[in-house]
Amino acid sequence: MAKYNKADRPDVSPEEMYEIARRVCEKTLSDPEIAPKFQKTKLIVNFKYYDEERWGPDVVPEITVDCTKDPIDLITGPCDLVPEISMSMEAFTAHLFWMQKLNLMSAITRGLIKAKGPIPKAMKLLPMMKPFYANYRLTLQELGREDLLDFPTD
Repeated sequence: MAKYNKADRPDVSPEEMYEIARRVCEKTLSDPEIAPKFQKTKLIVNFKYYDEERWGPDVVPEITVDCTKDPIDLITGPCDLVPEISMSMEAFTAHLFWMQKLNLMSAITRGLIKAKGPIPKAMKLLPMMKPFYANYRLTLQELGREDLLDFPTD
């Protein structure tokens, strides 16, 4: 596990989170080898992120990925879709996950990520996530967010 002091985490606004998510998904899911694998799952997955300390208790950005569509649909903000899998976590926890500094199953069992739905199905997605990790880093680089790329230190 990476070493960090949560208080030192770089600041990210909900709008920046949406922009990063959109770019990462566009890069990854435009790959004709990757998108069909996700579409085959027929999953609708919802992610909720919070940072009460910085955004307050009422600001909870949501990202929903609809793998039932072609092309796969990414919805930022609340929507009417009913997800099969829902995950809720601090925005900072999500950053640790995308930087590959956090094990998903460990984070769920420790309560860092609250997951609802068939967790074994979510775990089957993990081997397909590699391109997302690389594109997360690439997107942060393109946006000039070296502060996020450098945090946390190993």
